[in-house]
This record gives sequence, C-alpha cells and structure tokens, in this order.
Amino acid sequence: MPNGPIEWTKWGEDVIKEYHGPISDYRKLYDGDHTELFGRAKDLVDKGEIVDNITEGKRKAINVRPPYIIANVAKLIPEIPATLVARSIGKIQSSVKSTDEQNESLDEETEKKIDGPNDDSFNGTVLDIQNELIKQIDKNSKLQFEHWSNIVAHQVDGGLVGCVWEDERGIRLEFKQRDVYFPHEDELGSDLAYYFEREDEKYLHVYRERVEENGLRTSNMLFSIGRDSKTNRIDDEKAKEILGMKETDKLEVFYEGRNRPFIQYWANEKTFSHPYGKSVLKDQFGKQDEINWTLTRSGLTFERNGKPRLAVSKEVFQALQDAAQQRYGDETKIDHRDLEITTMDDQGKSLEVIQIDITKIGDIQWVKDLMKLMFVETRTSEKAVDFYMDEGGSPAQSGVAKFYDLFTSISKADQLQKEYIYFLQQLFESALWLANQDDPAVIIEEPEITVQSMVPVSRKELIEENMIPFNGSKQAQSLETTVRRINPHASEEWIQEEIVRIEEEATSSNSMSAGAMTLANFMDNPADRSNEQETNEEEEEAEDEES
Repeated sequence: MPNGPIEWTKWGEDVIKEYHGPISDYRKLYDGDHTELFGRAKDLVDKGEIVDNITEGKRKAINVRPPYIIANVAKLIPEIPATLVARSIGKIQSSVKSTDEQNESLDEETEKKIDGPNDDSFNGTVLDIQNELIKQIDKNSKLQFEHWSNIVAHQVDGGLVGCVWEDERGIRLEFKQRDVYFPHEDELGSDLAYYFEREDEKYLHVYRERVEENGLRTSNMLFSIGRDSKTNRIDDEKAKEILGMKETDKLEVFYEGRNRPFIQYWANEKTFSHPYGKSVLKDQFGKQDEINWTLTRSGLTFERNGKPRLAVSKEVFQALQDAAQQRYGDETKIDHRDLEITTMDDQGKSLEVIQIDITKIGDIQWVKDLMKLMFVETRTSEKAVDFYMDEGGSPAQSGVAKFYDLFTSISKADQLQKEYIYFLQQLFESALWLANQDDPAVIIEEPEITVQSMVPVSRKELIEENMIPFNGSKQAQSLETTVRRINPHASEEWIQEEIVRIEEEATSSNSMSAGAMTLANFMDNPADRSNEQETNEEEEEAEDEES
C-alpha cells in the first residue's frame, strides 16, 4: 500500500483482496453457496453422485440423485448478534433543546430540510429545530430498516463503512460494504471506489476525502478500465457527464475548519495484526465443509441402502415370472398378489425382507460437536440455536432466565451495541456539521440514542421492571424515563401528552383527598365534640366509684 493517497493504476479482484482479503468467500459462506467453495462438494457434483439443487445442477446423476445437504451454521453466527442489537436500538433524539431564539432564526434552507410537521412541530411551526432536523436525517436514511443489515454486513465482511451525503433528498446517512473502502496509509484520508459498467464500457468512480492543513478536501475522480485492468483517468467535463452531475456541481469541494473525514469505518474485532477488522466467519470454512459432508454422506448411504428390498429363492421368483407370463404375456410384470401363494425351499425359507438399520447411518453427534466448536470460537450461545431445535418447545421463561441462557451472545452483542451507537453518533455529528454550515442555528452534537432490552420480555415484566425504580423509597427513575421505557415505540408527542395526563390525574386525586379531609373537618361540630368529651368523663367516674 502506498504511503498517502492511492495511485489508481489498475482495478480488479486482486486489488480488493490486497486490502480486504477473501471477502467474497465469506459472503458465499454466509449465503450458502457452498458448492462453489468446498472441493469435495464440487467433485461429487462433477461425478454425478449428487445434484446441487441450490445452483440448479446442470449435470445428470449417474446412479442416484440425492441433493447436496447444507446445514448453514455460518448463517446463524452473524444473524444472532444482529437480531439482538437491532431490536435494542431505540429512538435517536437531541441531547439539547433548541431555544426560542434558535427556532425563530430558522432560515428557509433548513426549513426545506424539515419535511412538514412531525413530533416536534405543530401545524407546520417547528418547536425544536434540533430534534426536528435529527429526526429528518433519520427518516431520510431509513435507519429503522438498516440496523439489522448493517450488523450482519459488519460481521460477515469484518467491517462497515458509513458516510454522509447531501443532495436533493436532503442530508442522510448511507452505509456501504467494506470492499469499497480504501484507507490511506498515513490515516489522513480514504477513498470509496465504485465499479460500474455503462454501454459496454467499464468505469471506476473514486470518491476521496483528504485532511489538509486548514480543512477537509473532497474530490471525485473517474477512470476508464481497459482490457488489461489498467485504468486511465477521464477529464473532468466528461466525468461529470458520465456521472450525471449538473454543470454547477463541483467535482472538488473544500470544507474549511473540518479536521476529520465524513467517512466513518467500523472494524470488527480490530487487532494490531488486523487493523481493519476481520470476518466473524474467518477459520470456519473447514468445519462448515465437514458438517455438510457428513450430512450429505449420510444421505447417499440412505439413498443406496435405506429402501427395503425383498429376497426370494430362485424357485419362488421363477414361479412369479411364470404367473406373469400367463396373465400379461410378460414375465417382468410380476404381480404382488402372487406373493400370497409361495413354496418353501429345503431350508424352509420363502420370502425375506432386507433393510439396514437406518439409525446407524451417519454421525449426528459429530455434526453437533462441530457446531459447538463453531459457536465457541465465535462467541455464540448454543441455547440460541436450541430454541429452534427443542422438541415440543421449551417451557415459558422470564426475561431474566432468557438472559442467562443467552449470556454469551448477549455479552458479545453488548459490545457491538456500544460500538454501533458510537459509529452512528459520529455520522450524525458529521451530518449536523454540514447542516450547521448552512444554518448556524443548528447545534453540532452527538445525539442521544436510547437503548432497549435485547431480550424480549412480556408486557407485565416490562411494567414491573420499570415501576420498581420509579416507586422505590429512593426514586432512581423519573416519570418521563418510566413512560418512555414502558412505551418504547410511542411517538415523542404521545409521550409528552401521557406525562401531562398522569400528572393531572395525580394532582386531581390529591386534591380530592385533601378536599374530603377539609370537608370532614368543616362538618365536625365543636358542640358534638364537647358532649362526647363529657360522656367519656362520666363513664370514667362511674368506673372509679365501682372500683
């Protein structure tokens, strides 16, 4: 790798492997394209022993046609933490509230970026510019649909790229796969390289960000790719035409005062030997191949030997052929009804059914041991898979019990959650920085991202879990936080209205209680109290005389 900006002189798979390793193989392993990866599977398909139903095998089998059996454990490994993390990411909102002066200073450009009334607006009037802009970026980016796929791509590829764009659709966050990311060795910038074809021509579009002394410079370059994979840079005017850019658009922009790139990269399991992260599926190819091979070999054995066969003596078989010849004129058309009348040989044998014990075929325990090994190496809870494999279903469990069953996966997902939240916050900070260049009323910040439970719990457990810290002797949770956590999917407007309703009902209840006490005091006649006191004194005197 060159020290500094990359000199794009060629393009091909070897360039991607130089920076990112065999990233396409990891994706094939996750997608289940195993017959393209494993040599034993290729040999069986080529020899006609099996048929690859996944790729619609084009070769005809010689003897039998069992499918190549794939138990894609590699698919579960990245998806389990992705499911846990994705469901835990809550709402994204500002950590500061805009002042009236900031809201009043809202300019027309920022107003266009805010698409009509939302949670923090009323009848088109923006009540909190900061929150409104953050929510608009969230909507433009469609983040609710991106969390799960982002974590899966991060786990499979070993890294995830995030960047900020601003165009006619507004400011938004975009996420890219790792193989478009090419960092500069001096860590002062990076390139995003996009390969595309148009009208039988091959092109390479390179978007570059480079930190300079007084700011950040972004540039777009377009290269044509020849037959020998060498690249030739295209002049700016033609590049803008091919890229579909307007005449007023600039291929190069300088952001004064910006001291770090907009492009963010999130590495998985970063180490000194793997500074750009590594795939969670690294070193899992051999074990996945052995799992598939064991199951497929069992299928081949059963196909050849699992079907029941009948063994008869030569005399019995000849009698069946004679009967078929007399009835149908063809001795091969043996009628099973003729088997009801048989003769026995000298040993007293006539008809015998032969079938191997299918319970002895294959070694499922070996498959389970390989799966456990894969789970251990990738920090995946075995119980997460057992939930799908338990016969008859497991008994109902509380959220706490599920937590401990999935502890290994949750501890891994907790680390990913923290890193992912920081990754999103940096991207939002960059987006707000861009918005601030157009409107100084926008505050540059890292917004707050609320976190929900990774493990699904019942509504009853959710309420009880949040009411204890709210009603405890040492109140550890506010009313607003309690309402938010009990209603994680409610809108901001509904939450604020619910808080007002609760406070009004509490005030009304206290007033009625105090009013009832005051009314009782008011109706309490002093004369009645004096008569009651005199009666008590007379009773006490009578008791003293008797004693």
